[in-house]
Order: sequence, then structure tokens, then C-alpha cells
Amino acid sequence: MQYATVSDLSARYTERDLRLITDPHAQAVDAERAAQALRDADAEIDAYVERRYVLPLVNMAGQLLAVPAVLVRLACDIAIYRLQTLRPADDIKDARRRYEDVLKLLEAISTGEVSIPLARLRDDVADNPASLSAGMPMFGQPPSLFGRDKR
Repeated sequence: MQYATVSDLSARYTERDLRLITDPHAQAVDAERAAQALRDADAEIDAYVERRYVLPLVNMAGQLLAVPAVLVRLACDIAIYRLQTLRPADDIKDARRRYEDVLKLLEAISTGEVSIPLARLRDDVADNPASLSAGMPMFGQPPSLFGRDKR
């Protein structure tokens, strides 16, 4: 599913920054390189989101949802990180931090800790996985206090 476009990327980052990370000579924004980074970001986001939601994102009536702004931001941050990996090592520190934040949020989305409003869950996913085990009795035996191995 496509979450962000090159124009979304341009709206979030300056043209100078995009030129620096897409063009080895920093002369112009390489739109194809940026688009490829966004396609890679889309695939990475899908890997997390599809664990919980029907893709493409649809509401309960089966109608396509507009891409949530948070997923646009995540796609842009992943794309920038992927493009930054092509630059010298000292340029990547901020991109790496943002990328790690993105992965944490995607993991939270995939486990249900964070939800995508109005998006339809997959049929094999519980609506609220955290509440399914709350208050349920636990069965088993406590560890033995006495025995040969306790001397």
C-alpha cells in the first residue's frame, strides 16, 4: 500500500536536504531515488501493519480509508533513513534515531497497543488482545518448597 509520495517527502523536508541525500552531486532532487525509498518504506510498514489490519486499509464497511497522517510521517521518516544510509556516517545519527522511533511505533501498531482509527482488523485478530487474559484464572502448581533438590 502506498503511504507517502515524493511530494509528501518534499513537504516535510527541505529541497536542499533532499538534494543532498538523493543526488551524489547535490544538484537536483532525484525523484526516482526518493520514490524507490518510499516504496521500500511502504513494504516495511506493510510488514507490520498487515499483522493486524486488512490491507489496503479499509473501514468496517469495506471502503478505502485515507492514509492516516501518522503513516505518511512514518513512511517519510523510513525513506529518509534509507536515503541517509547512502551518505557519510556522521549524517545518519538523527535519521537513525527517527527510524528506531518508527520501528517502535510500528511494533505497537502491529500488537494492538496503538490502533489505526476506523481501520478494519483482520478476521483472525482479537479486537483488544490485552484484555483477553485480564482476570482469567491461572492454573498450575507452585514450585515445590521441599525435596531433595532443596537441600
